[in-house]
Amino acid sequence: MIRSAPLLLLLGLAPACRRPDEPSPPPTFLPPMESASFEPLRPPVLGHAVEWDRERDLYRLVSTAEPPEVLAIGSLPECERELVSRLEAAHGGGRFNLEFGTLGGKQFWGDVFWFADWRIQENVFTGHFRLLDPEDRRRAWGTREACRAAFERFRLDEAIELESEHLVILLHGLGRTRSSFDRLRDALPEAGYDATGIGYPSTRRSIAEHADGLVELLDSLEGVARVSFVTHSLGGLVAREALSREAPWKERIEVHRLLMLAPPSRGSSLASALEDFMPFRAIAGPSGRGVALEEARAVPLPACRFGIIAGGRGDGRGWNPLLEGDDDGVVAVEEARLEGAEDFLLVDGLHSFLMRKPEVIEAAIRYLDTGSFGESGPR
Repeated sequence: MIRSAPLLLLLGLAPACRRPDEPSPPPTFLPPMESASFEPLRPPVLGHAVEWDRERDLYRLVSTAEPPEVLAIGSLPECERELVSRLEAAHGGGRFNLEFGTLGGKQFWGDVFWFADWRIQENVFTGHFRLLDPEDRRRAWGTREACRAAFERFRLDEAIELESEHLVILLHGLGRTRSSFDRLRDALPEAGYDATGIGYPSTRRSIAEHADGLVELLDSLEGVARVSFVTHSLGGLVAREALSREAPWKERIEVHRLLMLAPPSRGSSLASALEDFMPFRAIAGPSGRGVALEEARAVPLPACRFGIIAGGRGDGRGWNPLLEGDDDGVVAVEEARLEGAEDFLLVDGLHSFLMRKPEVIEAAIRYLDTGSFGESGPR
């Protein structure tokens, strides 16, 4: 049974214990928040935070409002049950739901929360949210808060846990979905990495807005000590923009490496040529303009270690006669290069399918391990 904060603190700090029939002392008897040796256990959840006292192996639930308030003290399961109870009381658990798989339309959804392949997504058109499990079944829907409360209930009831503290985030390109990285996502766990494809509505929002969503997701990550990124095309610019932002997640999560596949690092001359073409603008949306030469060159350079894999034919002419030099049909090899890369690899392949090639998957894992696309390299 969970204990009240005043009672437990008095048991540990006061010279005598109160009798069970005595009324609880007023809040003024609580020691100041900063006097206890509690530290955050994970990021706050909807105005609540679970904290841990390592020395006494004691947990407490606190509100993050001003002034902060101790809501409960006890074991971790007790505090988590109290958290779920308070979240459900405040936000509910979502609207009436029939559990079923998603019906496509991934371009219309953006991930705003992730944990062990459970994710909360926002619909770019309606603004409502849904909670998906690792099998892509909808387990709750409605407001963001209700979906988060529902997740915390599932997390408690089903003992959902992470498999690794090193998460590899896979960011797809323009007009694609997180499914485009399925082969690499399936290969990474065998190499010791936890991996997930992050979905975002690539044709419906700007690069800056995509970066906003990625930063929000990173801020909510818990149990992750190190993160790497593998991106395709537009995803490289999104990652670069997000990594340039000051954000709370950087204080607790190390950035390991960024690997960009077929990135328009210095902008796409093809996108620049098409940016005033109405059909292209209608299909590609704001991000189509974002990969043009001038806009892409304004994206900050990576502040972390990074590598690049470009596609081409290796003959100096490439696949697309409209592009100068070698190319993958969409991005020229020289447009993919970026100063400061740890390593650069040219692979015979087309832009849209580069991430599915076995040699690219092998090179990606080798790069995350060593910082090199060769057989050996610096760790």
